[in-house]
Amino acid sequence: MEAPFDKKFIEAQKAKLLQLKSEILNSMSAKGNSEIIVDKDQIVEDGDQAQTYLDQNVTFGLRQREIQRLREIDSALERIERGSYGICEETDEPIGKKRLEKMPWTRLSITAAEELEREHGFRIAG
Repeated sequence: MEAPFDKKFIEAQKAKLLQLKSEILNSMSAKGNSEIIVDKDQIVEDGDQAQTYLDQNVTFGLRQREIQRLREIDSALERIERGSYGICEETDEPIGKKRLEKMPWTRLSITAAEELEREHGFRIAG
């Protein structure tokens, strides 16, 4: 099924996705591994060690979310190239334009996302 949006909208969404991808990659590059790797000589007390491990876990979680978001963005860019961008993967119905503007990587219409949330009991990102 071909996306129900005009070329101008699709190009704007593609530019937005590429910008988001660039921002995430730049952020990850700037952070590097400095937040993950800790010099053991800097840890003096058990409390310092516990806080360091907690900080590392938070950083790992944030990094994983960034990686997942990059995957979603790449998938959306592939759907643009295939001509299926803006079509819900569950219902094959068009995804609302406002939803796509807010979450340009989304795969699901709001109705499909809400249904999956009810079925699985947790929030579905897109």
